[in-house]
Amino acid sequence: MMQTESRGTLLDDSHFDSVVHHLVGCHSDEGVLTVYLDIDPATASREGYEATLLDLWKPLYAMPFDQWTRGRLEYEIAGVTDEVRGWGEAPGWSVAMFFSGPGGLRTVLPLEFPMRSVARFAPRPVLSPLIAALDEHTRYCVVMFDKDHARIITIVLATVEEEVTLHGDVIGRSAAGGWGQANYARHREYHLHEHARRTVEHLWAIDRSRPIHSLILAGPDEALAVLRRMLPTVLMRSVIGTIPVEMFAVTADVVKRVESLEMEAREKKDRALIAELETDAEKGGHASFGWDDTLRSVSEGRVHMLVLPEGVTRPGVQCPEGHYLATSAAKFCPLCGEALWQTDDIAEAAVRTAMVTDAQVHFLAPAAGEALAGRGIAALLRY
Repeated sequence: MMQTESRGTLLDDSHFDSVVHHLVGCHSDEGVLTVYLDIDPATASREGYEATLLDLWKPLYAMPFDQWTRGRLEYEIAGVTDEVRGWGEAPGWSVAMFFSGPGGLRTVLPLEFPMRSVARFAPRPVLSPLIAALDEHTRYCVVMFDKDHARIITIVLATVEEEVTLHGDVIGRSAAGGWGQANYARHREYHLHEHARRTVEHLWAIDRSRPIHSLILAGPDEALAVLRRMLPTVLMRSVIGTIPVEMFAVTADVVKRVESLEMEAREKKDRALIAELETDAEKGGHASFGWDDTLRSVSEGRVHMLVLPEGVTRPGVQCPEGHYLATSAAKFCPLCGEALWQTDDIAEAAVRTAMVTDAQVHFLAPAAGEALAGRGIAALLRY
C-alpha cells in the first residue's frame, strides 16, 4: 500500500534524521524517481515550476530505457507533476521528492535553502545532494552579551530557528569612593557572573536538545571575558569568532554578517581535517585516500567518516547486496557472486553504503573540496 509522507519544513520535523535513514533503506528494481526542485518563493509561479520540471524530464527521456522502464518513469513523472500542480504556494526555497509506486514511496520534503534542480531515475533514492546541502547548513548560534542583556539567535538551514533575550540584573557603576565603591564593584561583579551563568545555562539547554555546531559571540570585551570563563569546554570549542554587532541590530543583518564568518570557519576546519587524514594515512594509521582504497574500506564497513568533495564522482560498479564498490570493470561481486550493477555515480553508492553501516558522511566546503578533488574521496577508519 502506498504511504504518503508530505512533511512541513525540516525545521518543523524533529524526525528528519529518521526520514533520511528510511530513504537510505528504500529500494525498488522498478525504479525510484528523485527530484530536487529549486524554487525562489518571492518570484516563482506554478508555471515556472512546471517549466523547470519539463527541462528536468528531457535527460531522463533520452536515457536508453526499455519500454517497461520507460512506462514506469512516465508514471512517476505524472505523480510528481500532479504534486507540483497541487501547490497553492511555494512550500519552501526548494523541495526534495522521492516517488516509487511499486516501492510504496511518496515522500515530499520542503527545504528552507536553495538547491540545484536535478532529476534521477534509479533503483534507489539519490541522497548525496540532500546530505551535502545539510552539511553546508549546520546549526550555529549567535550570542550578543553585555551586562544588561543576552540575545541568543540560533540559525539552521539558513533560517532563524529561535531567538530569545535574557535580562541581567547588573547594577550600574557608583560615583561613590572608598569602601562604598569597592562594595558596589563586588556587587556588580556578582550580578554579571549570575547573568553569564543564566546565559550559559540557556546555551547548554539548547545544545543538549539541538546540538550547536558553531558559536559566535558579540559584545563588550569585559562582559565577553566573563562569559567565556563560564562556558563549558564543549561549548568553548564551538566558538569560531566574534563579530562587532550592536545588541539590538536587525536579526536579518546579524544573520548575514555571521554567514561569511561561519563559512571561513568551515573551510578552516575542513582543511585541518584533510591534513589530519593525510598525516594518518602516511603513517599507516586509520585513514584512506583515493577511490580504490576508500571504496574498499566503505564496502568492508570499516569507515567511521566518509569525506567527499561535493559534486565529484566517477563511473563504477556496485554489488546489489552492498558487498562491493569499485571503479573497475568487474562483472561479479568477489564476495557473493552476484552480477554487479554499473553506475555513473559511484560516490552516491559510497554515501548510501556508508550510511547503512552507520558511518558519518561529510561533504567538504568548496575550497577544501577542491584540494581533495584530484584524489577523489577519503575516509577516517574505525580500524
